[in-house]
Amino acid sequence: MILRTLSLLRSLQGAHHTVTDAQARIQQACDYRWLRRQLGHGVVAARQGSLADGTPAVSVVLPFVATPARRRGGRWPEDPDERERCFVEGAHACRAAGAPGYRKLESLSQGLAQGGMAILKDAARLQYLLDQQALRLTWRRSGTLPPDLARQLGRRLTDGDAERHGLFLLTLKVPAPPPEGSPNGAWLDASLDRYRRILPTPAG
Repeated sequence: MILRTLSLLRSLQGAHHTVTDAQARIQQACDYRWLRRQLGHGVVAARQGSLADGTPAVSVVLPFVATPARRRGGRWPEDPDERERCFVEGAHACRAAGAPGYRKLESLSQGLAQGGMAILKDAARLQYLLDQQALRLTWRRSGTLPPDLARQLGRRLTDGDAERHGLFLLTLKVPAPPPEGSPNGAWLDASLDRYRRILPTPAG
């Protein structure tokens, strides 16, 4: 176990110089894998968006019931009107929606289970989403959703907990045309990898 841990750290530290950096990469990979597991619950929004660099993107909305436990994950105002004006972006958006955060030993355990190279690849995918400001979490009451999104969410809005607590909507922007059928993890991987390959390499 110790030898495997040291081997994992060496593989990750080839690109990043400290244990803290390696731990952060593992957390990014775990966040990305959590995100791709949630895609099956998402709906493709009728209104499309764009990434930070202006690239057209399809928006996938992932709904979560905003239970008191989830709301404790952020400083959401008590007043509903004020809460609807707030949002959380980036990795914090995943955490507020329910993605698990790992302490150092827990993250190393996750890294051992998933493998060093796979971690680097998934961490790079999440970093791309963060760089492109492609993740945002908002809170909405069922009655204030845009009509087109309300129709897409359908029966989820009639859930008693959703009516009582409201919904967290995690919006993910992906540089791709709308998928055929429901979005899924394989579609997300392929879309990000395809676009990342055509981006110019940073100077230096």
